[in-house]
Amino acid sequence: MNLPRSQRSTSSPSPSKKLGGRKSGSASSSRAETGTRKLSVKAAAPHLSAEQVALRAYFIGERRRSLGIHGDETSDWIAAETQLLAELKAK
Repeated sequence: MNLPRSQRSTSSPSPSKKLGGRKSGSASSSRAETGTRKLSVKAAAPHLSAEQVALRAYFIGERRRSLGIHGDETSDWIAAETQLLAELKAK
């Protein structure tokens, strides 16, 4: 971008400012590492996209309405998530 030099330096901090004050063996860095490991474990869990759940919820709602069963979109969504997660765990 064509920003003046003074604005460029304030908009993107230098790497030394991000790491300033942290020691490599401190408790805060070990907690950060532990948090990172937990995130990587969660990433390995089955993931459902909102589109998958929405499509399944649509068909659940259509079936519910055609059978005359009372309910709402929220219960359809929850049922869709439950079904899809069960199918993913079965694989």
